Amino acid sequence: MRSVRRELVGFVFGVAGLVATAWSGPAQADDAPLTAPAAAPKAAPKPASHPKKAPLTVPGASATLHVTPAALGTSWTYEITNTDTTPLRIVADGRLLVLEVTPGGEEDDETPVARAKRLRGTIHCALPTEVRPVTDAEHVHVLPAGGTYVEEFDPRLYCFGPHDAAALVPFSHVVARLGWSGHGTAPPFVVDEAFGGEHRSGLKELVAESILTPDELPSPTVDDHPQRLIVTAPPRIDAETGRTLSIDVTVENTTSRPVSLLLRPETLAFEVASPRGVYGCSWGRTPGSVIAEVLTTIAPHGKATTSVLLGSVCPDATFAKAGLFTVTPRLDTRKTSGRGIGVETFDGTVRALAPTLIRVRRPRAPRP
Repeated sequence: MRSVRRELVGFVFGVAGLVATAWSGPAQADDAPLTAPAAAPKAAPKPASHPKKAPLTVPGASATLHVTPAALGTSWTYEITNTDTTPLRIVADGRLLVLEVTPGGEEDDETPVARAKRLRGTIHCALPTEVRPVTDAEHVHVLPAGGTYVEEFDPRLYCFGPHDAAALVPFSHVVARLGWSGHGTAPPFVVDEAFGGEHRSGLKELVAESILTPDELPSPTVDDHPQRLIVTAPPRIDAETGRTLSIDVTVENTTSRPVSLLLRPETLAFEVASPRGVYGCSWGRTPGSVIAEVLTTIAPHGKATTSVLLGSVCPDATFAKAGLFTVTPRLDTRKTSGRGIGVETFDGTVRALAPTLIRVRRPRAPRP
């Protein structure tokens, strides 16, 4: 029995020795306070942040647009004035004009409903998109402080189609815009700072004050004696360039008898009016001997039409540049009488009652 006790005591002491061997830390009394865990290292203080500087504010360029109207059928003017204290770079390009035309009305007397309805009828007249510039690199001028740029334009060049032209009538309200619509800080700009001047932020567009369309020019006096023949041409022609520009001329017989005449380019002349002057266009050669086979006979109250390539009968410079032209045809058969071959013909001149408005969108490219 004693031996068993000795073995049990030895086993207990042996286990205690193993436990003592496994614990390598210092001995701690039962009533000693527990050791607190080590504190985490403090983060390095952030460097003091400096307050952000406010961005420099660049003042906007200061300029105005003013339009002076004239009788419809004549040239108007637009003016760009530098109202700033420093020179400014401007794009003086009439192709950038937009005319907002609103039918006229007595604004003081009309009701709010009537006014809203009238304003909904505003027409935006502008050149075709492919003609308007997309950059501000052309027609650049530098205006000194207080300087003004003036240029003429014809509003019919912009209100060209039948629908737009119908809105451009006397006593309509017109607001002109010059430049590119929209906002942004990137070019193109119609007004911008100039080299050597003070810093200015650019302007996309200038807007003029509303103006009132004046009366039309008085109509030319109409001959009381009715003409036997009436010469007409299309009211409007929209052409890309002047090189292939053609016009259809129609002769109407208003009598109750047939009329014979030579209706060819040789018997037609044209008066072309443009901002650069007035040109006379004709074949330039006397027609040869008339034979019956080349004569045109127009039935009673009938019509006959021929087409003329204006580039073949007008001087080269006539339609070389883009712009608006008025063309008035005239029939002249005095040198093409058929009496020599026994045929009764019309031997005289007839001027068209109304001119044709021709818009040439682009200048003519030089010949290769």
